[in-house]
Amino acid sequence: MNETYQDPSHPASFGGLDAIHRALGRKVSRKEIKNFLEGVDAYTLHKPIRKKFPTNKVIVYSIDQQWQADLVDLSSLSKYNKGYQYLLCCIDILSKYAWIVPLKQKRGKDILEAFKIIFSHRKLKFLQTDQGTEFENSIFQKFLKENNVKYFTTYNATKASIVERFNRTLKTKMWKYFTSQNTYLNVLQKLVQSYNNTYHSSIKRRPIEVNSENEREVWFTLYGKKSPPSTCVLNVGDIVRISKKKLTFEKGYETNFSEELFVVSECVKRSPSVYRIKDLLGEPVLGTFYLQELQKVKFKESFPVEKILKKRTKKKRLEYFVKFKGYPNKFNQWIPASNISAI
Repeated sequence: MNETYQDPSHPASFGGLDAIHRALGRKVSRKEIKNFLEGVDAYTLHKPIRKKFPTNKVIVYSIDQQWQADLVDLSSLSKYNKGYQYLLCCIDILSKYAWIVPLKQKRGKDILEAFKIIFSHRKLKFLQTDQGTEFENSIFQKFLKENNVKYFTTYNATKASIVERFNRTLKTKMWKYFTSQNTYLNVLQKLVQSYNNTYHSSIKRRPIEVNSENEREVWFTLYGKKSPPSTCVLNVGDIVRISKKKLTFEKGYETNFSEELFVVSECVKRSPSVYRIKDLLGEPVLGTFYLQELQKVKFKESFPVEKILKKRTKKKRLEYFVKFKGYPNKFNQWIPASNISAI
C-alpha cells in the first residue's frame, strides 16, 4: 500500500481513503487503509479540516445571565471613520440582544468607558470573552468586580461563538454600506438597532421582544429538545494532532494539522462529546476539543529536527542540543549525534 501511495504516477498517489480504496478495489478493506493513513505524515498533516460541524450549546437560564464580548479590528478603515479602530461588541446569550461601542484604542480605560455606556442600559452576571489581553487588564477587572460581574475566558478555537456570529452578521451589513458610502460610523447604531429588531430564527422572535416575562418561553424554544450524549470515538491514550486555526487567506497547500502530537486524556460526554488532551510531557492543554478538531495518528519514535542549537562531547560521545520541528522549546533536548539521520 505504501508503494501505491508514494508512487506519483499512480492514480491514488497521496490521496485520501476513498481514492485509495477505489484504486485498490477489494484487495484491502477501508479499515486497513484508514489504519495505514494514520501513520503517514504527508496525509495526517495535510488532511482537510472540517470547518462546519455541530458544537455544544451555551446554556443559560435567564436574560442577562451571561454575555459574550469581542473586539472587532477595523483599523484599516480608521481614516474613513474619524480614527475609530475597533468595535466592542456584546451580546446577551438568551435574548440575542446586542450592543456596539466604537473605540479609537483598546486600552483598559477605553474598554472600561465602553462598558459604562452599555451598563447604563442593562447589566449582566457573567461575562465571557476569548483570551484577548484587553479584557484581562486590572482596570477593567476591578470595574467588573465592583459591579458583581464574574468574568471568564474560553480557550477553544471556536471561542465565543455567539458574539462572533453576530460580528459576521454586522460586518455583512457594514461592508455593503461602506462600499457605497466609504464610512460606517454614522450608521453603526442604526445597524445595531436593525439587528435587535430583526426576527431571530433560534428564539422565534426579535431580540428586543425578549424580557423577564417571556424568558422562560424563549428558554424552551432554545433548549427544550434534549439530545442524548454522543459516543466517544477517540479513546484515552490515543495519539492525535490538533487542527490549526486557519487564517482567512491561508494557502490550502500548507499543513492543516499540528506537527506536535498530543494524547487524549479524557472524553467528556456531551452532545456532541468533546475531548481533553495533554502534550507528550503530560502537561494538560487548556480547553476542550471537538472530534473534528483532532486527528488520530500513530505514534512514531522518531521526530524531525528543526535546528541544532548546541553541541558537546560527553563521555567521548558527540551530542547535539536540538529543537524538534513544530514543538515548543520545552521539548528541546540533548541527543546522541548517532541518533540523527538525514532524510
